[in-house]
Amino acid sequence: MSRAASCAFLTSLLLSACGVHHGPVSGGTMRQLREQAVTETEARRMLRGGHIDTRSTPGATRVSVPMHRDNAGLPHIDVSLQGKRPTRMLLDTGATLSVLAAAMATKLDVATIPNASPQMQGVIGREAGMGAIIESLQIGTWRLENLPCVVRLQRSSGGIEFLGANFDISLLGFHLVQKHCSYVTFDYPRRVIEFGFGGRFEGPKSRQHFKAPFVLKHGVPMVRLTVGKTSWEAILDTGSAFGVEIDQKLATRLGHEKDGLKVDGPFVMVGVGGAVSPRDAGVRIITVNGLRMLGREFPKAQLDVMPGPARIGSFFLQKHRVTFDLRRSVAWLEQ
Repeated sequence: MSRAASCAFLTSLLLSACGVHHGPVSGGTMRQLREQAVTETEARRMLRGGHIDTRSTPGATRVSVPMHRDNAGLPHIDVSLQGKRPTRMLLDTGATLSVLAAAMATKLDVATIPNASPQMQGVIGREAGMGAIIESLQIGTWRLENLPCVVRLQRSSGGIEFLGANFDISLLGFHLVQKHCSYVTFDYPRRVIEFGFGGRFEGPKSRQHFKAPFVLKHGVPMVRLTVGKTSWEAILDTGSAFGVEIDQKLATRLGHEKDGLKVDGPFVMVGVGGAVSPRDAGVRIITVNGLRMLGREFPKAQLDVMPGPARIGSFFLQKHRVTFDLRRSVAWLEQ
């Protein structure tokens, strides 16, 4: 649990000028989390050879569940944690580990490891979390026991006129499928997510399809993009609400140091590391010629210049059936 969790995700929310406040959870919440620390009896049940003993029981060779897309277009699924009624969580391929908001962790009495403080690297910045273990997790017929996760110790809140809101972040990271599945398919058009177990991915169903190899870095899938003589790796990130994203340094290498359409408006971007307005983050949209990625070439492509690592988000993926073939390390996109 001491490994870093790369949470390369971002959520955009419409807010009024009253803004967003970001800071640590309350002292009472911290005390509650410490009181939920793993006991010696629980440790004997959850650990084997000093490591968390995660057990996976699929119940079938394929498990399909509905995909619920939020207002930002991000894919969520219904998950039962600790045997409780299902809750909706983001399935985020841009996050290494699963993350629970502190409020959810205390409500569900999740076993914590207070002396484990994994670092989470988000789009906006870094945060220290608290190690924890989800004793049971159910997705359709797929059941997991003793799943490691990170409890987020920061929270963001704000208001829309006279209404208040807490922007808790809870998600399922890529480790969930990378360690236990042979493939996972995000069928955006049909709004279905399919988890495959044991057997290989049988291949695309559509005649119009593309593929590209991916590599795992920091526990998340990376693919290569090229414009002219400039090439870079980007996270294939279902947890991003945007399209093809690059940072300011890469935009400069592509010859777009300052040009493009600046993005502004009455909203802020909230995620791990805090909250920032598009203006303060220098968000802008540029157009490049001849973008090659995912087995295709785009004569003209719009790129979002913004903080964080390069990534390809759900705004681009939403028109496709996207499969991560985890045995061959190949990403398939079908139209």
